[in-house]
Amino acid sequence: MIKNSVLMKRIWKHKLFYLFMLPGIIWFFLFSYVPLYGIQVAFRDYTFVGGFTGSPWAGFKYFQQFFNYYQSGDIIRNTVIISLMKLLIGFPMPIILAILLNEIRMIRFKKTVQTLSYLPYFVSWIVVVTLMQRLLTPYGGPVNDLLGSFGTDPIQFLNNPTWFYQIIVGSDIWKNIGWNSIIFMAAIAGIDQQQYEAAKIDGAGRFQQIWHVTLPGIRNVAIILFILAVGNLMSAGYEQLLLLNGPATAGMGSVLDVHAINSGIREGRLSYAAAVGLFQSVIGLILVLTVNRIARKVSDVSLF
Repeated sequence: MIKNSVLMKRIWKHKLFYLFMLPGIIWFFLFSYVPLYGIQVAFRDYTFVGGFTGSPWAGFKYFQQFFNYYQSGDIIRNTVIISLMKLLIGFPMPIILAILLNEIRMIRFKKTVQTLSYLPYFVSWIVVVTLMQRLLTPYGGPVNDLLGSFGTDPIQFLNNPTWFYQIIVGSDIWKNIGWNSIIFMAAIAGIDQQQYEAAKIDGAGRFQQIWHVTLPGIRNVAIILFILAVGNLMSAGYEQLLLLNGPATAGMGSVLDVHAINSGIREGRLSYAAAVGLFQSVIGLILVLTVNRIARKVSDVSLF
């Protein structure tokens, strides 16, 4: 009772801060917890007439169908490979961009670069893929024209297994690097400037200041974001893979997200699609809990 009283007094004392949190809590509850009610679709033979509660129970029937599907192993492998490449190559890029932007002293140039790097995030994947098709086409595209001026034969970049992973990872980095760097820029801005002054007095150069002050200053933020990013390891991206994957790259680009959407929307197998989606979520949760535990032991930084 005493603890509850102290807690309530503390909440009342900071009531304005809690009031600011209220819209976020309501949004999170409505769009993250209320939809969990629909999980039961994965365990039912869902029909539109029966709805969520009136459709008959099917147990693990749709999970068994997915794991018995002759391409399920390839789909899971492709998802993990593409997600791992995006994580290992794409995760450090926003950190590098944020550090480079922090070292720029020309404010106008810095703001111009920041704005240009943020813009791709707001462009849909349809526009991005159309732009890539125009730039990379071997039939008069500017990239192949430039390569041709050096005597190189035209290259079919898109729908080509040789260039598939480079195109997928490269376009993902280009689209998200600016937006993802914002939180690291904020973390760098929070570093005490006296640490840089002390490093200069000790004779540290720019690179040494980055190594001994900037990187330790954003370490905790980077670990938290990495733990969250690992949770998406079973989600390689729907729109990008749907648009960039073609017949020649089907063996490399068939992923869980596209398989679930195709099964649910195109084929009308909603229970099967829900089972695939739930499988992705459960594996993601296990990965987050595992990496979170490792991070807590190794670095004393964790989500909970």
